[in-house]
Amino acid sequence: MLALLLLAPVLAPIAAWAQTPDTPAAPDAAVVDPKKATPAKPPASKPAPAKPAAKPAAKPAPGKLPEQAAAKPPPSASPPPAPPPEPAPAPPPPPVLPPPIVVPTRPAQPPPPPPSTSDAPGAYSKITGGLRITFGPGRSDLNPDTAAALRTLAHTGGADGGTAFNVVAYAAGAPEDPSSARRMSLARALAVRGVLMAEGIASIRIYVKALGANATTADAVPQDRADVTLALDPNAPPSPPKAAP
Repeated sequence: MLALLLLAPVLAPIAAWAQTPDTPAAPDAAVVDPKKATPAKPPASKPAPAKPAAKPAAKPAPGKLPEQAAAKPPPSASPPPAPPPEPAPAPPPPPVLPPPIVVPTRPAQPPPPPPSTSDAPGAYSKITGGLRITFGPGRSDLNPDTAAALRTLAHTGGADGGTAFNVVAYAAGAPEDPSSARRMSLARALAVRGVLMAEGIASIRIYVKALGANATTADAVPQDRADVTLALDPNAPPSPPKAAP
């Protein structure tokens, strides 16, 4: 009884709250000790529905940026005009070749004339178309008179003209030794040729023949000799035709 008296101040507000118009009192509600009452559990929250996965973006066409692939013209729009063709590149300038390097060449100096011997036997005489030079037996050297006669003949033919010089040399010899006579005649022909070349006659204009012993020559003609005659040069260029008057 004493306990009820002590709990009356505590239970009175609870009973008044239970009998409010908004909350009808339960007829058979049991009185619950607030100290022993267990707190109600909150309702379990339902899991949120999973969102559908986003579709992967379409891959852009090769050679295009993503912005270009996404930007598509509307179907009704007209296609853009074609870009103007690029102008053809200008042709490269022609190559400029440097002028050729011309190295000045010195004219070939004529060889020195063969030395003449003051006591060498021999003489010169005129023949048809040229000159005859005689030599001493077994000798091929010229004396000052025969060398001077050959120099005069060289200037008669001209250093730059179309004249050729035929040099035919002979030498006395035994029939059983023709080679010695041929060698001697060759030495005499080369001596005459040397004088002509020293005066500016090109070697291609001098035709040399060494015949050795000339058995068919008459006794009146000297065996040791060299005949030099002038003729037209077959290797000379043809002269230009003369203009008609």
